[in-house]
Amino acid sequence: MIDETTKAYIAGFLDGDGSIMLQLVHRKDYKFGYQIRASTCFYQKSKYRNELKKLKDILKFGYIRDRNDGITEYTIVGKDEVKEVLEMLQPYILFKRKHVLEALKILNEIGDRRKMLKDEFLRLARLVDSYSSLNYSKKRKHFAHNVENFLNKRVGQPL
Repeated sequence: MIDETTKAYIAGFLDGDGSIMLQLVHRKDYKFGYQIRASTCFYQKSKYRNELKKLKDILKFGYIRDRNDGITEYTIVGKDEVKEVLEMLQPYILFKRKHVLEALKILNEIGDRRKMLKDEFLRLARLVDSYSSLNYSKKRKHFAHNVENFLNKRVGQPL
C-alpha cells in the first residue's frame, strides 16, 4: 500500500515532469484496425535513472527506457494499469487535473474491444482526438477519420 505522502509526491512529479497520453495506434490484427493506447510517462535526466527505478518499484507497472538525448523515461502502458495509477493520483493532481479527468472518463468507457461495436469504437476514437488537444504532439499520425476510413473500406459502406 502506498502512503498518502508518496501519492502526493508522485502526483506532483506527474504534474511537472510527466505526461498522460491516449493514442490511436494502427494494428492490422485488431478488429477495428486500431488500438486505443493509454500511457503515462515520467521524464528525468538519465543521471536520475535510479530514482525512476524506485518510482517503478513503488507503482509496480511499466518499463524504463534511456533515450539518446540524455533523458530517461519511465512509462506505464495499458488501459488498466494507467487507470489504476491515475485513480490513485487524482486527488493530488493540480496542473493536469483536466488530463486525468478526461483520460479516466475515456478509459472507463473502453470495455472489451472484442464485444465492442464499430460505431462505439469510432465514438471513442473521436474522444481520443478531443483528448489530444490537451497535449502538444507534433508526431501524431492517426486520427478518428483514419479509423472511419478503415472501417468504411472494410465494411464497404459509411457508418
